[in-house]
Amino acid sequence: MIIRKKFRVEMGHIVRNCSSDRCAHSMHGHSAIIEVLLKGDSLDNAGMLYDFGLMKNTVKEFIDMFDHCYVFWDKDDPEYIESIKKFCNRWISLPFNPTAECLSVMFMKAVNHILLHTTRLNNECPTLHCCGVIYHETESGYAQCDVNDSFILNDSLNKISFSPVLHNNMSDDLVKIFTGGVVEQKCKPFNHVDANAWG
Repeated sequence: MIIRKKFRVEMGHIVRNCSSDRCAHSMHGHSAIIEVLLKGDSLDNAGMLYDFGLMKNTVKEFIDMFDHCYVFWDKDDPEYIESIKKFCNRWISLPFNPTAECLSVMFMKAVNHILLHTTRLNNECPTLHCCGVIYHETESGYAQCDVNDSFILNDSLNKISFSPVLHNNMSDDLVKIFTGGVVEQKCKPFNHVDANAWG
């Protein structure tokens, strides 16, 4: 079973080393739609793979940090990076070129990291994971990754840097997740039906 949840962010970047001069040398933005696909082989006490409402917590918070944000490759020109940091409150430094392909893999890894560090309370599938992300950079262009693409960005999550404004606005739960802690689901289930009712 696969379920899908969409998120939207408005994000700016430059994509260095690409074939298009517009993208490689000009700051520009996108109204990106990020589709997160979750996969598992059993349903919870409510007959759901994973309650969509639960994705409005730390998963949405992490993705929302990229909204109205400027992202840049940490290997870019130092003067350019300093100017972004000087004139932009919401920036994220990435250990990779911010292409749709790399961003899709990064979001997939981040969601899996969040799921791994979230205690489940409603008999959710033990094998539940993010099996892929579709990152729509434009209306007609997108990058789609799956778990076989995880090798593309090794150890990328622990090398992401957030601006002070973003870092200071992180919830305690998100900070805990990305520093090795475990958090409990925000929605506690109402156990009215037998847990085995869905097989």
